[in-house]
Amino acid sequence: MSEDNLTVCKQAVRRRFWKFLLILSLTIVFFLIPKEFLGETYPICLFRLILNKECPGCGTTRAFWSVLHLDFAAAYEYNKLVVITFPLLGFCLLNWIFKKQY
Repeated sequence: MSEDNLTVCKQAVRRRFWKFLLILSLTIVFFLIPKEFLGETYPICLFRLILNKECPGCGTTRAFWSVLHLDFAAAYEYNKLVVITFPLLGFCLLNWIFKKQY
């Protein structure tokens, strides 16, 4: 392996490490937020204001929080789409961390 390729490889590993560290620290911070801070009230949602119905995204934050705390039943109750969105988010984050840099 040439010296330039080795340097590029080291830089890619360094970038992946920092991206992983960023995602891990944000996940830990989100995990440490007490459930009381999330609240049971709804934030201002234009969809809900106009149609007076829950939008597909209602409860997503509380659902993700519940998944991180391994409370899958509560997560499913908060937002049924969490079974799709949480694995998709994980896949997207892993793709962002490990994608090839040219």
